[in-house]
Parts: sequence; structure tokens; C-alpha cells
Amino acid sequence: MRRAPAVHRLALLPLGALALACLLGLAALAADRWLFPPAPQARPLATPPSVTPPAEVTHYTITARYDPQTFQVSGTLTLTYRNLTQAAIPDVVMHLYLNAFKSDQTQWIQEAGTGHRGFLYDAAHPGWMELAHTRLDDGTPLSWEALDADATLIRAVLPVPVAPGASFTLITDFTAQMPRVFARTGWAQDGTFVMAGQWFPKAGVWQETGWNAYPFHANSEFFADFGTYDVNLTLPAGWVLVSTGQEAAPPSVTAPGLVTHHLYARHVIDFAWAASPDLEVRERVYRPAGTPAALTLRYAYPTSRRALAKRLMPVIEAALGVYENDFGLYAQGLYPTLTVLIVPPDAGAAGGMEYPGLFTVGALGSAGPACVRLPEVEAVHELAHQWWQSVVATNEAEEPWLDEGFTDYSTVRAMSALGLELYDCGGWPFSYLSMRRMEYQLNPQTPMAGAAWDFDFATYNIAAYSKPALALSTLERQVGDEAMRTFLRAYFARHAFTHPRAQDVRAVMRDTLGAETADLFFTHMVERGDWMDAFVRRFDRDAIELERAGDLCLPLMVDLVNGVRRERIPWPCDTAELSIAQPASPWREVIISPQMPPPIDLNHANNGARLGVDVGTWLSLAARMVYALQSLSFWGGAAW
Repeated sequence: MRRAPAVHRLALLPLGALALACLLGLAALAADRWLFPPAPQARPLATPPSVTPPAEVTHYTITARYDPQTFQVSGTLTLTYRNLTQAAIPDVVMHLYLNAFKSDQTQWIQEAGTGHRGFLYDAAHPGWMELAHTRLDDGTPLSWEALDADATLIRAVLPVPVAPGASFTLITDFTAQMPRVFARTGWAQDGTFVMAGQWFPKAGVWQETGWNAYPFHANSEFFADFGTYDVNLTLPAGWVLVSTGQEAAPPSVTAPGLVTHHLYARHVIDFAWAASPDLEVRERVYRPAGTPAALTLRYAYPTSRRALAKRLMPVIEAALGVYENDFGLYAQGLYPTLTVLIVPPDAGAAGGMEYPGLFTVGALGSAGPACVRLPEVEAVHELAHQWWQSVVATNEAEEPWLDEGFTDYSTVRAMSALGLELYDCGGWPFSYLSMRRMEYQLNPQTPMAGAAWDFDFATYNIAAYSKPALALSTLERQVGDEAMRTFLRAYFARHAFTHPRAQDVRAVMRDTLGAETADLFFTHMVERGDWMDAFVRRFDRDAIELERAGDLCLPLMVDLVNGVRRERIPWPCDTAELSIAQPASPWREVIISPQMPPPIDLNHANNGARLGVDVGTWLSLAARMVYALQSLSFWGGAAW
């Protein structure tokens, strides 16, 4: 009789264990949710945004399937192309971008080398694209000819020219062999992760003068019309898919072990997707459904990158707020979602790329210490492309600085607004703008204007990224932050969905910042390789001599200091040299541009001089250097 209670207690043990397990599971779930930063709270819009959607030029209907065993996407594409020009269309020109990766002898690989952004091309797993049974919708067959040696650009003559206002529809079967991930596209993890960029045959852009389309070059990116994409994509069951646009219907089982996803996107210049069975997706509401410009943020990441996702979420959402304030609403309210894909660690070559409503992060490797903000810079940069590449949609091949330059300048603005340095370890801050200054100093005579293929790799980075970021930052310091924001908002509002050229940007700048400012910016910084270096040539008890080297001139201010006595004098552009006689009580310090030296100025270190040695400053500098070096030792020597 005395053993009965013990028996009852033993019988209750499984129930207790089950209850404990449930509590632990709920606690873990709660902890996981708590560890994610709070969802953003965007200010609700009082009224719907006023926006004119772009005219639909292209309409793609694609039915395709990805096979992870062969790494191939195969299917059928139907393209309807509307002629909105006044010139009849005699032929059709299409891009087969994947053919740039069919061997290590293609023009693209020869220009870039077999290493691109730190990732190697795998010749054993190339990429290519083939078309078959191309015909018009009435059954008339079309025959393709390659316009370059690698067939990255092809042409077919139409039986009858397409008149202005009319359209043509072609249908083609296609097979896209995805490469081992390289140059923003391909597969990884034995095919169980795929990033599908430039995965289908894409039409060139018909203009009054003909097709605007070029063979694929290593420096050039993409240019396309706005249109609609209606995509049915079949994947293995259990795979998670993210893409441009939205799911148009729930996924459906179409065969044993296969699921078809129906995707739909409007008002976009491209369509990309990624899939893997290892992706987690977390949605966060930025502006609720049913309100003006409703927006949901989707974060997709492999489980191994969850910590990086948590780290980047608040930065991306804060930068989104900065950009909407500085430029205008994301996609002018036309895109209801924005997807951020953090790629797996072994798929870094797919990171750092932008598509409409989707961008990827992960090209810069592992997260690293929190004081090194390479992932943040990558995410903030790719987010900015949503305004300039995806909506304004300039020609990235012919004028790369209009996209990458405005995007990089936007990155500088956002990092500054968020109070984030690129590097901030051991009390030794180093900004993203400073990094771009270092790159610019390698070849400051590089003009910004030019097609992507006019530059080698080093000068392309200066022309498209560094110099525009510095030039636009210099312009901001000349006119002030509010005036610069007025220009940026006017440019985005006037030219969203319009494919503007440099002359269009110049016109907006003249209207908002003045003709003199715009002409100086475009003549000296964009079209010519002018540069400047303002420096102290002589500073002693007898005289002060300043000199401005280079053909670029910006009006500057000069401060003269002697203890509490300070005098500020102008240094206008009509004076390349400035001489100042020392008074009886000599000035002990001279500073060029004391408040904010122009970022475009080649060397800030020679912008000032002092009589005597400032021992305190040098001791402080030495102490900070020693502290920073000591901190680096705790990173396992990785910095070395």
C-alpha cells in the first residue's frame, strides 16, 4: 500500500517530461522571436502616392523547371514586345547572358579573368543558354544569328516590320545551364541552392535609332524595358522560393516530388529568383496591407546565416527610412514587397546584386566582428539600387555612373545618417567615404562619363563608384544637405520609370541647384578628368602661401588662427595661389576648408599647418593606434 504513491509518481514522469519539453520549446521559440529586433514602424501615409506607372513594353510568360541534378532551367518563353517608338522594328535582338560563362575563352572571362570579385570561375561547371523552336505566335519560324563570338547577343529578322504602336509575339523553348555560382548567378551546395539571375532570353531595348543592346562585357551590367512577368516555376517539393514580384496563387503539386509556383510581377525591368530547401523566410510589415503604399519586407537566409539576418534587419529598415525621406517612396508605392536574400557561405559570388524588389547580400563573406561593418555597407548599397537601378532605371552599360555612382553616394549618405562607420574598432573610426577616397586617389584623372567597356577594372571602379560618390558628396557640402535632398527628390520624382540620361540629370540639377553649379559639376567632374589638391605650400613666421593644383576649382575658405584670435578669408576660384603676409604677432595655424574639406580634394593631410609641434595630438594619435593594434590581436590574427 505504501508503494502506490511512488508508482503514481513514476506514471506521471512521462507527462511531466512532455510538459517540460513543451515549455522549453515555447521558451526557445519566444527567445528566438525576442532575439530578432522589433519590426519597423513606418509612419503611415495620409494619402496614396501620386504615381504614373510605366507603360508596359514587354510581357513575358515563362513556364520552366529547375533540375538540381543537371543544374538546368528548361522551359518555354513567350514574349510580347510593344513598339512605343515612331520607328518600325525590322528584327528582334535578345541577350543570352549565360553564354558569357560557357568557357574560359569568352570575351567576358578574358576581360574579367577567371576570378571575379574574389570568386573563381569553374570551367568544369560552365553556364550557357540555348534556344529551340523559336516562332511567332502565328507559327512562323524565326532563325537566329549570333552578333558576337560568344552568342551573348543574337538577332532574328522579322518577316514583316512591326509598325509604331503595334506589337509582335514570339515563342521559344530554352535551356539555361546554370554555372557553379559565379558573377551573381548559378548554383551551390551540390545544386541545392540556386540563384537565377539572367536565366532567360531577354529582349534588348528598341529605340528610335535601333536596338540598344550590346554583347556582354565584364564591367557592364544590364538595361531593359519595363514590363510584366508571369512565371510558372517548378521546383522539388520542400524547396523555399523567393523572387521578384509575388506568388500569384498557392503552390501546387504538379507531379510526384514536384511543386509549381505561380509568380507575377509588374512594372519591373528584370525577374530573378532563388531557391533552396535550407532557406528560412521571415516577413516584417513595414506599412500594413490596406494602407497607402503597403509594404512587407521578406528576409530569406539559410539557417547558418540567421545571426547575420538579425544583425542586418534594423540597419536595412533604418536605411529604408533614410532613402524614402531623401529620395521618395520605395518604388513609388508600386511594389508591395521587398525581399532581402542572404546567400549561403559557399555562394558568396551570388551576393551583392540588385534586382527589382529583390537584392542579395553575402559577397563579403562571414559577418565578422560588429565593429567591421562590411555586411552593413553591402546591404545599404544594394538597397539603394532599388531607387536608381530598378525604378529610375538608367542604362548601366552606356552610363554606369548614373546607377552605381548615385547608389554609392546614397550609401555614404545613409551610413552617415545612421551613424555607422565602415570600421570602428578600438576607437579608430574609418568611414565608407574614406575608403572610396583611397580608391579615387589611385587615378583621380578618371572621368565619370563613359561606357562600361571604356574602362579597365580599376578605372571602372573609380569612374562608376568612387569618383561619383566623392563628387556628389562634394556637391552636397557646397550646396547644403537640404538643397541636395531637394535635388535628389526632384530627380527621382521626375524620372522614375523613364530611363533618363546624363543630360536629364543635368537639367534637374540646373533647375534645383542652379546652372552654374550644374555646369561645374558636369563639365569638370563628369565629362573631364579634372581634379584638385589644395595645400599649404609655405607656412612660417614671415609668410603663408597656399596653392591649388589641378584643373578643378571649388571656392574655399581659409582660417587663420592664433590662440583665441581667428580670421576667416575666402579663396576664390580666380586665384590659383594665395599669399598672406604674417602680422607682427604671427598666425600660428592655417586651415583650408576648416569645417568640411571637399571629399574630392586629393589630399586632406596637406590642408593645414602649424608653427611648432603639437605634441598632444601626436601622443593621442599614438595611443589610439596602439589600442587598435592590441584589439586586433583578439581576432585570431585574421586582420593580418
